[in-house]
Amino acid sequence: MIAGKIFYRGEFIEAGIEIENGRIKKIGKLVEGKRVEGIILPAGIDVHVHFRDFAEKKKETIETGTLSALHGGICLVVDQPNTKPPVDNAKVYFQRMEKAEKYAYVDYSLNLALTNSNHKNLGEIIRKISERYFIPAVGEVFIQHDNEDLQISYETLQKVYERFGRVVFTVHAEDPAYVANGSPNFVFRRKEAEVLAVEKLVEIGNFHFCHISTKDSARRILSSNSTFEVTPHHMLLSVDDYPRIGKLVNVNPPLREKEDANWLFRNFHRIDVLASDHAPHTLEDKELGASGFPGVETMYPILVNMASKGYVSFKSLVEKIASNPARIFGFKGYGEIEIGNFANFAVFNLKNIREIRAEDLHSKCGWSPFEGFEAIFPERVYLRGEEVLESGLRAGRVLKLV
Repeated sequence: MIAGKIFYRGEFIEAGIEIENGRIKKIGKLVEGKRVEGIILPAGIDVHVHFRDFAEKKKETIETGTLSALHGGICLVVDQPNTKPPVDNAKVYFQRMEKAEKYAYVDYSLNLALTNSNHKNLGEIIRKISERYFIPAVGEVFIQHDNEDLQISYETLQKVYERFGRVVFTVHAEDPAYVANGSPNFVFRRKEAEVLAVEKLVEIGNFHFCHISTKDSARRILSSNSTFEVTPHHMLLSVDDYPRIGKLVNVNPPLREKEDANWLFRNFHRIDVLASDHAPHTLEDKELGASGFPGVETMYPILVNMASKGYVSFKSLVEKIASNPARIFGFKGYGEIEIGNFANFAVFNLKNIREIRAEDLHSKCGWSPFEGFEAIFPERVYLRGEEVLESGLRAGRVLKLV
């Protein structure tokens, strides 16, 4: 049992939490427990990470990625399937989940890829995997990708969507007609690529849109029944950061003009999900123009610091990083601090503000686009009631069907 300043049902209260069998049994002022200094927030859910491994283990692994997530106050991650090889069949899916069972520090789940080689027998693949594991979504579905097998046409996606309307599809929305490779990649017409893709996709159906980066596409999604996520780097960084970041600047979608970044941040309360799109590359790969930023460890700490200063509300932050992800993707027992849910907490001491230094982080890639940013990292993290941050325990579990 723990006690302190708990974020409960939209506000902070002084109370204790009684825990039984890893779940919250009781919350109240009369519940006694070990008092912790700071605020007790629900541990976060990051629904968009790329933990590499397999042929790209030099960049990141499930082990190092989930360790980073733990130190960032995250209790559950959703890994993306565009690995090498891609996770587009039951065999590779099982291989990756079995690896996570051995090495994960936090709870782990995995999306299934939609590719040109598997879309015709997608139902059978889903059925086979679902006998053992919970699949959060099919995606991120690539409308544009350098790999021709991973790139899916609008027509193919529409046919699959019509067959599997109840499945959650997450989409990387960039139209191939407006995507060109190069560095820095923000100089190409990538804004049009996102806006056009979103316009076409909302006419097809309801999707969860990954890493939306422009105000025009966000507005279009807000007028639909789809949901979307925004990354910290698309709210807090812009093309103006190029002189500072230099050859590390490439990310998909690219950084945008300050106007778009500011709009997304001002409208933080309107977005559905905050996700990192943690996509680590080695410094050598970044020198060659590779696209992607690490961020699973810094996302929650940066936003907690901003909430402590009043730039965003704690209510909005908890919604975007915990309760909404749990609701949208069907993570039962996760999300809010509530009776019956898993006892997953992150304790932040709001007085302990420090600058982000890549050398202090746990990702294998060894760098951060947020170098020098102020953040408040969690001092304690609990998974199912067990304090795990400093214990070194691999307390993570993979999400199974039961």
